[in-house]
Amino acid sequence: MGVRNDYGYAIQKGVAGGIFDLSLKNIFTFTIDEGNEIVPGMGVVSGTTKGKTVKLPDDSSTAGDFEGVFVHGSKQLENTRDGKVSASGNDPIGVMQKGRIWVTIAPDTTVTAKAKVYLVISGDNAGCFANAENATESNKIELTATFTGVADTDNNIAVIEY
Repeated sequence: MGVRNDYGYAIQKGVAGGIFDLSLKNIFTFTIDEGNEIVPGMGVVSGTTKGKTVKLPDDSSTAGDFEGVFVHGSKQLENTRDGKVSASGNDPIGVMQKGRIWVTIAPDTTVTAKAKVYLVISGDNAGCFANAENATESNKIELTATFTGVADTDNNIAVIEY
């Protein structure tokens, strides 16, 4: 998830949370609600203070709560002692609300161009994105976003546009 773990000759297509191209985009700064640990490329929803804070989605999240995607590089991140690379409570992060961005996709997600995008709102993959046909992720909400068809399924990332 945003960390290079293969030093072979092949170059990854993208990185989770990476801006895909130079098309028009809107990126705003939010603060993460206390008790949340979020990695770049994950979807976030309104937090305790709407318009100021964000958090990972939960069972009560709706499409109207969706704020955007955590942008890679908007915050200096370092590995923790347990090997995680994430931002947590009270950290300011950049959230893309419009544009094309590499996102983390849930396992068993098939990416096809123009397919609707869903945000997983519960379980281990909360904050990841999926398609309608993903049967392993039943608790998800439909967003006003589509897959572009560009994906790197070996690294569980794909490009969405919204």
